[in-house]
Amino acid sequence: MKSIKDLIYFDYDKAKSISSQLSGGLISEITRAIEEEGGLNSEIGFDIKFVKGSVGSSAKDKTIKTERIELYHELLNDVENKLTEKNVLNDLNILLTTSFNDFLEEVPNYNYIKASGWSSFEDFKRFKEIMSNFNEIQRLIYASVLENSPEIIAQKKEINELKRGLAKANNVKELAKLKAIEKQFDKTLEEFSEAKLLDETFVERVKTFLDTFSPNRLNFRLAPFDLFPEFQILSNLKSQYLVNGNFENVIFTYGSRPNIKLTVFGVITSCPRKKDIRVDLNDEFLGYEDEELTEAVAYDKIFRNVFSSFEGFEKFFFVPSYPKIAISPIAIYREVIIE
Repeated sequence: MKSIKDLIYFDYDKAKSISSQLSGGLISEITRAIEEEGGLNSEIGFDIKFVKGSVGSSAKDKTIKTERIELYHELLNDVENKLTEKNVLNDLNILLTTSFNDFLEEVPNYNYIKASGWSSFEDFKRFKEIMSNFNEIQRLIYASVLENSPEIIAQKKEINELKRGLAKANNVKELAKLKAIEKQFDKTLEEFSEAKLLDETFVERVKTFLDTFSPNRLNFRLAPFDLFPEFQILSNLKSQYLVNGNFENVIFTYGSRPNIKLTVFGVITSCPRKKDIRVDLNDEFLGYEDEELTEAVAYDKIFRNVFSSFEGFEKFFFVPSYPKIAISPIAIYREVIIE
């Protein structure tokens, strides 16, 4: 069965590594061709950022980009085919043949998987930018709607005059007055329109939280089964492997929540089970009282307990919980099957 793929994301380095291990370098001609197009002669790797299109790029640049994407497809198809031949690539969409519970019991036995379904992109950097500008956007929209309101006109005039004065001299008293007028302006907007402004302190705290635990994170989420949306495949994407250069191009093409089913291919990296079978490495301390531990071991125990406590925070940031799984993605694409 053949297919046509519209590549959205492709981790060339990972695909090249897998191909090398499977083929012993038999497709080195493909990888060499890709690297030569990028002006690289070494085997260190390939900077996919070179693929990024730019306004006014030459016909030669566009030709090189097109040829390189064609080579990506060759490498991707080769890797998928070889993993399938060796029975280590499982297509989840065709594996749910019995009950859903029986399927979940088998998932931990899979390695490389491929699945198609409804999906969404979650860009934390974009989320922070939207949140930071959310109130200003509302002020622009709703103040324009109420531009004939005498109260709005008066408040806008006073705010502009205060800002002009502060531009000339930074007066603490005038700055406090400006903040008070701006606060009153926001209350007027909310009173006479549908504006719902966020508390600025809350916005700053959320940004601090995100900057600490998930700075500039781009996630991909896919549900292969319409009847079981709780089973999802989670992926953390590296922006340099977006084939069209940046996430904005993905948003403009497919949207943050595509209404076309996409396909993801990668290796499972996290597969929680209904009953956790892992050994807790901190259990080594269970047989000892604190006074029996040496000073070095006691400090080791304290620090390891602190790191263990971070696990609770990680659950807020794309760490899968049963029955979700996580993969290290190799490719994301729209696939058109040719019967």
